Amino acid sequence: MTSCVDDRIPRVTRASRLAARLRRALPLLLPFLAVLAAIHAGHAGSRAWQVLVLALPGWFWLWWPMRSARRRRIQGLACLALGLAFVLDGAVRGFLLSAYDALPNSSMVLSAVANTTPGESREFVAMYWRDLVEWSLFAFLCGAVLVAGIRLWWQAPPKLPEPRGWRIAIAVLMLALILGAFVSKPWRRHHPAVFWAQWVQDIGDLRRQWGELGQQRQRLLAAAKGLAPTLAEDSPDTLVLVISESVNRNNLSNYGYARPTSPALFARQHELGERMEVFRHAWSVNASTVPALRNLFYFGKPDDRERVHLLALARAAGYRTWWISNHNDLAIEQEHALLADTVEIMNRKPGRSSEALDEQLLPAMRKALADRAPRKLIVLHMLGLHPNYVMRHPAGMQPFAHAADLVDARLRSEGRPGWLRELRNDYDSAVRYHDQTVAATLDMSRHAPGRQTWVYLSDHGQEVGHTIDRAGHSATTPDGYRIPLMVWSSYQDTAPGSSLSLPVRGDWLAHSLTNLLGIEWQGDQPGQDVFDARYRWQAPRMPVRIDFNS
Repeated sequence: MTSCVDDRIPRVTRASRLAARLRRALPLLLPFLAVLAAIHAGHAGSRAWQVLVLALPGWFWLWWPMRSARRRRIQGLACLALGLAFVLDGAVRGFLLSAYDALPNSSMVLSAVANTTPGESREFVAMYWRDLVEWSLFAFLCGAVLVAGIRLWWQAPPKLPEPRGWRIAIAVLMLALILGAFVSKPWRRHHPAVFWAQWVQDIGDLRRQWGELGQQRQRLLAAAKGLAPTLAEDSPDTLVLVISESVNRNNLSNYGYARPTSPALFARQHELGERMEVFRHAWSVNASTVPALRNLFYFGKPDDRERVHLLALARAAGYRTWWISNHNDLAIEQEHALLADTVEIMNRKPGRSSEALDEQLLPAMRKALADRAPRKLIVLHMLGLHPNYVMRHPAGMQPFAHAADLVDARLRSEGRPGWLRELRNDYDSAVRYHDQTVAATLDMSRHAPGRQTWVYLSDHGQEVGHTIDRAGHSATTPDGYRIPLMVWSSYQDTAPGSSLSLPVRGDWLAHSLTNLLGIEWQGDQPGQDVFDARYRWQAPRMPVRIDFNS
């Protein structure tokens, strides 16, 4: 009997020691778990790790309690307030993701908050009260765990561990990581104190911009009507303008690329023959989206006092207009999209972290094509190949992952590093998916009744190891400006074959689009219209030397 009791003594001792360690750890463990749960609810992927690093300073501060009770109470309240900020941030984000699949700084949320009324607020609560209760309970539980941990911390402040070598090394590494997170603006901006202060400012800025841009849109519509545009007899029933993002034509196989990245467009080109016109040397004059679209829609004169907007001109000529977008960009929405009669923004997550695929635009396009308006201009603004490339195609669709082919061999011979070769593979896989979606828009136009015209281009190009060891937007290499341009019409030859080999400027393209739309107006510039026999190429002034016939 004595032997049995003696055998139990070590086990009881170990259990009691473990329980004692757990009790000592609770003041630090509970706040950490509460904040971690909130971050997990409101953020995903690498963003969650970034926000967790931003939350660590408050947690580490609890390891060094002040000596006086008064200062320790102030310290605890400060850590509690910081932890509650992360809890509330995660709960709000979690609610928006579950209810709308949207982030707080998406154009949908910002616009809704900036434009809401007390009556709309009551309707919102009546519709989403269950979700609001669920996420309020989540915030309450996380907050309660956080408060419980801080109370235990007040009652029994932790003792600092002895400074040993490995502990010092870990502390130094963690300090470096935290300092780096706060120095880095892309990381720092997600801290609740920074993010929500900027969010409130964005709401105010948006309300002010609406007043100014609303007046600007009215002036543009009035100016377009003043030009008295008319429609030619051979104007199309529908023109679909597909604007993509960051597509370098040299990565499309129907432009001669060694990888089969655009087999669907190549097949359509073979099937449709001369009806599908592929311009060999199209160029953007800008290497980023906002200025490229301004140049496109303002006929290359975005800063003129007497400027004309393509959408306003089309409306004045009698077209019903649509803007269907997979972007979430307030600047583009306010300056261009809202000039259309119908606006549909499908993407509710701004920035490069959005995983919205362009195929979600197709149902909205189908609906617009079925509209009974006699004349329609439908603009599809795709997310295209906007970095991060791996997010621009469905998961698992990576036909060129770790490819060992002629493209990879050429990149190796040019000394491109392994990380850049893998980014080229990701980019080309995204091109392959993009090809299917673009071809689907062409097929929908082809099968729509009446006289149909379809135009596809990119806003600007992309450098992915073509010239330098870089992947992304590039204002210093030709591939930052190299874009595809394709045109199809169901009822007319839009351009002689010889013009397909001429260089084309993106900032002049609105003149060609008014030609395709059959719009006759006072500002027509036939010398800038590639579909006109009077077209005369003039090289634009660029920040990099470019052979425009390449």
